[in-house]
Amino acid sequence: MAEYNACMEAFERLCEDVNADKKSAIDQSDYWLFELGFRSAIEELLNIVDAGTQTKEFVSPRFQMLADKILQARFH
Repeated sequence: MAEYNACMEAFERLCEDVNADKKSAIDQSDYWLFELGFRSAIEELLNIVDAGTQTKEFVSPRFQMLADKILQARFH
């Protein structure tokens, strides 16, 4: 199976979207910050898997939806 960097692909899409209007700019050198946020969210999801509980809700609706699904799956 080939390696896949979902975080880099998401960052590249973000750069295209933000940089398209020329009013804002994200530089490739900002990737580390994006990846840090991405990894932090994944770590929190893994904590939810391990603990079976969630102490804080995600701001992101997509991450919260995933957290809810993880919690629901634990009780079935």
